[in-house]
Amino acid sequence: MLYLITTPIGNLNDISQRAIEVLEKVDILLCEDTRSNLLDLLGIKNKPIRESFYDEVEERKIPQIIKWLREGKIIGLITKAGTPLISDPGWRLVKQCQKLGLKYTAIPGPCAAINALVLSGLPPSRFSFLGFLPKRSADRMKILSNYKEIEGVKIVYESPYRIQRLIGEIKAIYGDNAEIIVCREMTKKFEEIIHVGTCQGRNPGAFPENAKGEITVVFKGVSV
Repeated sequence: MLYLITTPIGNLNDISQRAIEVLEKVDILLCEDTRSNLLDLLGIKNKPIRESFYDEVEERKIPQIIKWLREGKIIGLITKAGTPLISDPGWRLVKQCQKLGLKYTAIPGPCAAINALVLSGLPPSRFSFLGFLPKRSADRMKILSNYKEIEGVKIVYESPYRIQRLIGEIKAIYGDNAEIIVCREMTKKFEEIIHVGTCQGRNPGAFPENAKGEITVVFKGVSV
């Protein structure tokens, strides 16, 4: 059985009881970083075999994982934080399990994209998740332009080192009056929700030049 286990995006208290129960029984734990001390921080007594599993090795490691599943091993998949497969590895493995009729399930929980959407104050009824945009400006601008005519807000994951450029690109395509909300370090002690674009009833702020941490951007053009 394969379990896709959602883990906290910051605050460890967000772990679910079901996730803890599954982590206590897995034989093998697929991790983006095998050095993670998450199990210790959560007080998990189980000591599963840890197997590195990230985008660059996913395809190569699937045959061995399938072999383990056929042997009856209980396998868990976690990412660095949040929900597996959402801008993280795992979908190829799920597709192969579907193809071969192997059992799998997901343990739901925190997702940075949904958390940011809820905190943004923008209408959440329809939205598009763009994940991490390419590093090359022309590629980024093309994706942002392609989504301009799609109804609803847009959600992007971004590095703090490229956030200023992203804000400029959004304004260049969606207009200077675009509503842009930057969510930083969500669920953590220094969580910030910063309006850097037009926002009814308040003046837009500026995103700090030296800010670090996990960042999710939610935005929409004024005509959307």
